[in-house]
Amino acid sequence: MERIYLLDADWILEGEEPVVRLWGKTQTGKTVVALDRSFRDWFYIEPKHGLDDKEIEKLAEKVSQLDIEGRKPEKVEILEKRFLGRPIKVIKVVMKNPRDIPKLRDLVKEWSEVREEYEYGMTFYKRYLIAKGLIPLTWLRVDGKKVKTELKVDRAIEVKKIKMLKDESLPKLRILVFDLELTEEEGEERIIMISLKDNQGFEKVLTYKPVRAGKTEVLQDEKSLLERFVQLVQERDPDIICGYNTDRFDFLKLNERAEKLKVELKLGRDESPVIFRRRGRISSAQIKGRVHVDLYDFVEHILAQTLTSEILTLDRVAQELLGIGKETMKWKEIEEAWRSETGIAKLVKYCRWDSELTLRLADYLLPQIMELCKITGQTLFDVSRMTYSQLVEWLLIRKAYEIGEIAANRPKHEEIEKRKLAEPYAGAYVHPPKEGIHENIALFDFRSLYPSIIVTHNVSPEMLDCDHMLCRKNTVPESDHWFCQQKKGFIPQILEELIKKRSQINQKLKKLNKRSKLYNQLSNRQFSLKILANAFYGYYGYAGSRWYSRICAQSITAWGRYYIKHVIRFAQSRGFEVLYGDTDSLFLKIKDEKSVRKFLKDVNAMLPGIMELELKDIYSRGIFIEAKTGFAAKKKYALLDRKGNLVIRGMETRRRDWAKIAKDTQEAVLEAILKENSVEKAVEAVRRTIQALREGKIKMEDLIIYTQLTKPLSQYEQIGPHVKAARKALERGRPVGEGSVILYVITPGPGSISDRAEPAEDAKDYDPEYYIHHQVIPPAMRILAKFGIKEEDLLKEKPAGQISLEKYIK
Repeated sequence: MERIYLLDADWILEGEEPVVRLWGKTQTGKTVVALDRSFRDWFYIEPKHGLDDKEIEKLAEKVSQLDIEGRKPEKVEILEKRFLGRPIKVIKVVMKNPRDIPKLRDLVKEWSEVREEYEYGMTFYKRYLIAKGLIPLTWLRVDGKKVKTELKVDRAIEVKKIKMLKDESLPKLRILVFDLELTEEEGEERIIMISLKDNQGFEKVLTYKPVRAGKTEVLQDEKSLLERFVQLVQERDPDIICGYNTDRFDFLKLNERAEKLKVELKLGRDESPVIFRRRGRISSAQIKGRVHVDLYDFVEHILAQTLTSEILTLDRVAQELLGIGKETMKWKEIEEAWRSETGIAKLVKYCRWDSELTLRLADYLLPQIMELCKITGQTLFDVSRMTYSQLVEWLLIRKAYEIGEIAANRPKHEEIEKRKLAEPYAGAYVHPPKEGIHENIALFDFRSLYPSIIVTHNVSPEMLDCDHMLCRKNTVPESDHWFCQQKKGFIPQILEELIKKRSQINQKLKKLNKRSKLYNQLSNRQFSLKILANAFYGYYGYAGSRWYSRICAQSITAWGRYYIKHVIRFAQSRGFEVLYGDTDSLFLKIKDEKSVRKFLKDVNAMLPGIMELELKDIYSRGIFIEAKTGFAAKKKYALLDRKGNLVIRGMETRRRDWAKIAKDTQEAVLEAILKENSVEKAVEAVRRTIQALREGKIKMEDLIIYTQLTKPLSQYEQIGPHVKAARKALERGRPVGEGSVILYVITPGPGSISDRAEPAEDAKDYDPEYYIHHQVIPPAMRILAKFGIKEEDLLKEKPAGQISLEKYIK
């Protein structure tokens, strides 16, 4: 018997026999692989409706005689299962070789006796983990015998019996990060430096130019640099390899140069090279026996919605999460440092710090990703790259198996396109803001509005329009549909479990020391439960979802509109002035806190199920802006809390397509109005910025505009400033591609704004009039126009006269 901490899973074929490989660590820190040869894959066939038992048996017999290159099904049986809540009779077909299942399915799908096939495209190791009830990053008890192996592990075990244990202890995992530096030499990109660092004290920078710097190794050339990198990875033997944007950049560049220089990137514990697996538009770099985690993928897919910054570079993300950023070196500075003898040490420091920063970020983010693994039951490699919908879907697939439910199929391409073409349905309700300055503002939020609606009203596809007359009282507002209340739906049941678990964890957190390991672990778990629960509504409306239901998605937003309107009417009946309402938030003008508490108590007494309204905070002053329809149609306001802090939502200060100067100026305007009660000071702040721009006193970094490329450069039909700047950067030998964040400055001279967009590191000057009229004045006027200020007032050298705010304060 061996206790194994399950790190990763994959599978291989040995001849025609599938072998599941479970990679892990023992309690003593030894590397281990458990090999299971006993597991078999399957899929289901649903007979055409109307076939009797004998005809179904005849169909099963026909299936059993099918032959794939001499290989017949190992087992064919007729079973009673459930699909979308209804009982169905299916034929289960078990194959020895998982790769035969799609081939067999292609044969039977044309038969007239067959209505549908299910679960024919599931990845074999994922099927194994679900069927065996195993969760990655937990401890397993493995019974079996030790066997010899050529794999680079301390021991290998042939599995006879396997079971998950209830043990939340963590083994010591070795985590290695790395970073590359490249430059162009003789017309091609070359890797000139690689930094490595792990969580056990090891660090080294590899290069091939002489340099005096600690923990640096100088190699002969680029080829020997890559060979030494491979050697060090094998020597350090990490369990997890982390990087930032390593799927899209570092491993791609490593692979390109390794192929060119005929270096084998044998980084796997089975001595296999790095494998690139296509996942949508992006390929993921996989290393057998080790887990490669690209932190950027997790930040982009999951964390981005919780971040203030829209710019997802390592520097910006680390600054927001850790309070520290990158060392700054422009591409030109890297090239110059590499060419000069004196600049190499600076480049070593820059490269080393990137790995240091990535390791700190890994230390912060990995626990969050690992908790998502434990909730969804998927591997660390997969979860770190999943979107919200994929996380939800794999949780549902696992839960479906546990209750004997067949998982719905992925929609075909034609069906996805059809779903995308459907008319948009009504979304959230926005109660128009009362413009002007308001004092004594209470902000209320529905706690997890959409998840609460799904659970409270049992919103699930199989619960739609049931036969029970009593359930019609659960009719969707503005609709003829209703949801059954006699039994819990599949998805509401799972969601309720997530919400209850999070609530229990939050109660435990209140009693724990915030610096304790248990507090951090539980805090990450509740965060994972929260983001997963909040993803269910979006999953219903996602065109590629297995459990897609437009009616469910419509019903959730309809109830959302109903409840926010209901609370608004109730607030008005209690004499509160409603300042603004949006989706799940409500702003009320208040007189005293006692009436607020009473209002909150009475509202929650009326709300059904698990729905609850929360008081988020009380603000001393705030300003609400009537937003245009479209992008910024909601949540456009600034509030001053009772500690003097500004809370800003929906303004240009929070969007990346505006330069820092625009954000700083707008924030100065808001501070002058909300903190100092002065329009004059707000106007003066704008005038000072305009004057500084015209005098050339603004730093270039404050004028940089950031825009991310969402597709390859060749696919852009409209050539905006960021595309022009990206093309210029590419022509000048810099790596630019889909996902790159383009930094550019608008420079003076002839031509359109796009023509004058220069990559930030090449810009020598800026066009002050562009920044005045396109970056500074528009966001400032969004606020100042409400107080009678005109654009020409901002361009005057002297104030137009004192403006009182009293008439604007409501």
